[in-house]
Amino acid sequence: MSELFRKYHLGDFVGQYRKSLFERIDKLEITDTTNIPELAERLKSEFTIYPIVIGQPEPSQPRETTKQMYNDWGQLYNQGVLEIIVTIPFEGNYKLFDCMPSRSTIVYLEDNVVIGNSNIKATITLTRFDENAYFSEVNEIISTVSTNLPTIHDETKPWNDRLESLIQQALESRKGIVSKKFDFMEKIGLKVNPKSTEYLVPPTITKKAIPTPATETSKTVAKEKVPILQEEVYADIREVLYNVGKAIERKPSLYKDKHEEDLRDIFLLFLETRYEATTGVGEAFNKKGKTDILLKYAKDGTNLFVAECKFWKGQKKLAEGIDQLLGYLTHRDTKTALIFFVDQKEMTSVVSTIKTEISNHINYSRHIKDTYEHSINYEFTLPDDGDKKIQVEVMLFHFPKI
Repeated sequence: MSELFRKYHLGDFVGQYRKSLFERIDKLEITDTTNIPELAERLKSEFTIYPIVIGQPEPSQPRETTKQMYNDWGQLYNQGVLEIIVTIPFEGNYKLFDCMPSRSTIVYLEDNVVIGNSNIKATITLTRFDENAYFSEVNEIISTVSTNLPTIHDETKPWNDRLESLIQQALESRKGIVSKKFDFMEKIGLKVNPKSTEYLVPPTITKKAIPTPATETSKTVAKEKVPILQEEVYADIREVLYNVGKAIERKPSLYKDKHEEDLRDIFLLFLETRYEATTGVGEAFNKKGKTDILLKYAKDGTNLFVAECKFWKGQKKLAEGIDQLLGYLTHRDTKTALIFFVDQKEMTSVVSTIKTEISNHINYSRHIKDTYEHSINYEFTLPDDGDKKIQVEVMLFHFPKI
């Protein structure tokens, strides 16, 4: 049995949203060319605290089984029962189930009920085919999890109601600060490019030289030297991918109505033009199938980097995406990336889901580090070689539907 509505104070929860919003705006380089209404709409979508709306329960087929029960005299006996798994979907911010409003009722959740990111799952046990008993159990669960929601929604409504004007004011204020900064930079001799979100004019582009891949002896491939990608090159590739993804986030026209392969090609273009002696391939065959991005060392065809791009479709697809990526890899591949394009409104819950669920994968080894915001480095093993360690950078970019 666990407690609901006790993990955070609701006021602190809302305060964190406010802090994160202003931190985000303080990093923006807003100029006269910035589409402020479009930017404001995106920020409003991301920082709205969406109320929880509970949907229609969806029962599974009853499973006939037996369960040990106690009689009036404290003796155990086997009772034939029916087990039904009920899924109750909901929309909104699931973290509100953890928030304590200013006026709240203590609520305990039975062990047979689990609240996820988008649904509530409960196992209902009946001793006979009795629809009234079933509906009574379901209604009790819904009543329990809804206990403090009306108060929570009332206390988050002021934040949601004034969010739009708060964002507009903060963006205009930030625009004024950026303008003053640009004026100052010009006066001290720095060139300013007002058409770019980067305020310094970039130097002439020169490709980075890729050193010959280092080698290590494979335990599973006798007497063969296996090429490995140097850590500094891998770090540079991740930085390129991250900067490209963040730039696309700021330009909705680049991701609006785009498919996975369209977005993949943008990332691939920047990788190809970044390095000397490399070739980039989209949907290239590598072991068991086509991987989205394959960067090769042009001098000998050695695989340097493998990446897979996917739209986020929920936690079930996380394991499938990892399986797919690992299935593409050979003993020659050591450093990879799994890139998710998130098109739903909330980004924070997706990141939380990945951090919680990824360790359940059978080939998961360890968390290495949080490389950037919404970009995390993990270590996995190959499915057919438990001694072979693979680095997987899980990167998320927010491309909400427009």
